[in-house]
Amino acid sequence: MELTIEILRPNIIEVRDATGLNQEYFSLLCEFSRATLTNIENGKSLPSVTTLNKISQFTTVGIDKLARKNYIPPLDLREKLQKKYANDLSKSVLLEDIPSVPYILKYRLLRTNFLNEFRVRKEILKYIEKNYGWSINPNTLTT
Repeated sequence: MELTIEILRPNIIEVRDATGLNQEYFSLLCEFSRATLTNIENGKSLPSVTTLNKISQFTTVGIDKLARKNYIPPLDLREKLQKKYANDLSKSVLLEDIPSVPYILKYRLLRTNFLNEFRVRKEILKYIEKNYGWSINPNTLTT
């Protein structure tokens, strides 16, 4: 198992996206600094074994999977974590917050890229709010 930034960086981003958490909440729940996560996600530093262990412990995704090229986390990772931490108020509150836009798009709404039309983006925002109760800033969807 080779731990390289080229493999770990996209996998950690993907796992964070699958949790629906922003960098601040993800790093808080994994118990390391946001700066550490930002440096990893920007490819500036390789995560330490301690950091990988913390990610693995929180997400239940093994280090062996994080070190696998093109790893795809379970589609229901967020839901599994919500169940696992249901009795841990410090974690459940953050996991029950409105999820990130990448989570909404990749893991709940879409599995395709068809956001080229304004009408489609507007329909997606209406759908998200109606079905999930999440009011999303339209600019974040466009971005």
